[in-house]
Amino acid sequence: MKVLRENIVPVAFLTLWVAASGYTLHKLAGLHGPGVIEATMDLTVTAPLRSTAHVICPDMAADSLTRKI
Repeated sequence: MKVLRENIVPVAFLTLWVAASGYTLHKLAGLHGPGVIEATMDLTVTAPLRSTAHVICPDMAADSLTRKI
């Protein structure tokens, strides 16, 4: 009985595991995702109009010119 429990049961479990995994992989191979989506996009990059275009508040620009770091 000990031989059965130590040798045959793990082999049977491994066999079932491999068979279930193979069946799952076989069934998943039949699934296909959506096709490739192709698209184009126009992108225009322009320079800012002024050098301080990134400043949110005009008071902040004046402070940054007079403040010493």
